[in-house]
Amino acid sequence: GQIIAWYQPQVSTHTGEITGFEALARWEHPTHGLISPASFLGMIDRLGLSQRLSEVILTHALSTLRAWDRAGLGIPSVSVNYSSDELSNPRLPEFLRWELDRFELTADRLTVEVLENVIADSQDDIISRNLRAISDMGCHIDLDDFGTSYTSILNIRKFSVSRLKFDRQLVSRIDADEDQRKLVLALLAMSEQLEIETLAEGVETAEEHSMLAQLGCDHIQGFNLARPMPLGDSLAWIPDYRLGL
Repeated sequence: GQIIAWYQPQVSTHTGEITGFEALARWEHPTHGLISPASFLGMIDRLGLSQRLSEVILTHALSTLRAWDRAGLGIPSVSVNYSSDELSNPRLPEFLRWELDRFELTADRLTVEVLENVIADSQDDIISRNLRAISDMGCHIDLDDFGTSYTSILNIRKFSVSRLKFDRQLVSRIDADEDQRKLVLALLAMSEQLEIETLAEGVETAEEHSMLAQLGCDHIQGFNLARPMPLGDSLAWIPDYRLGL
C-alpha cells in the first residue's frame, strides 16, 4: 500500500491545453520518505511482481481520472506503463476492459505505454495480439523512449502505435544542436506521413519547449512544465496552470 501513482502532465504544443497525465510509480515509505523508482523497480521485476505493480498503478490511475472528473477538471486521459511480461499476459485486454467498466470510463481515456525495445525485440505473437486488441478496444498505444532502440516502421504499424514518445536523448539541447534538430525534424515528418502523433518527454527548458513547438511536435512532457505530483497536488496544479494560459 506504500507504492502509489504520481502524475506528470502532458500538454499540446499547439494550444497549451492539458492532453493527459502519465501515471508513475512512487514509493512513499513511512520512515525513509519518497523512494525513487530506480531504487525499487528492478527488485520488483526480480521478484516477479511487475504484473501486480501494473495492476496497482492502473487502479490508482483510473481512480484519479474519476477524481478529476468529479472535480470538474476534464482531463482527457491517463497513461500507464506496461513491460513485456505484463503484455505477454493473454488476459490483459480482458482485464483492462473490466477495470474501465468498473470505473465507468471509456477506453479512449486510457493510454498504454510500451517501451520501444519491447517492440524492437519482441517475437511474441501474444504481445502483438494483445496490443491490437487493446487498440481495437479504443485505448491509445504510446511507443515510449522512441529513438533509443531499433524499431522498423512495419513494427510501428504491426503493434497499432498511435503516438511516438521521443526519448530525452533526442530532446536535450535541441535548441542549440542543429544536427539534433534535423534528426527530430525527419522523425516528425515520418510521423506526419504515418498519421501518428508525437510527444517529447524530458523537456527541461523553455528553449527546448519552444523549439519542439516550432518543429511541429504535438505534445510535450517534462520538468519545464511540471514534475510528477501526487493526486492532491494535481487538484491545485491543474486550475492554476489553466489560469496561467
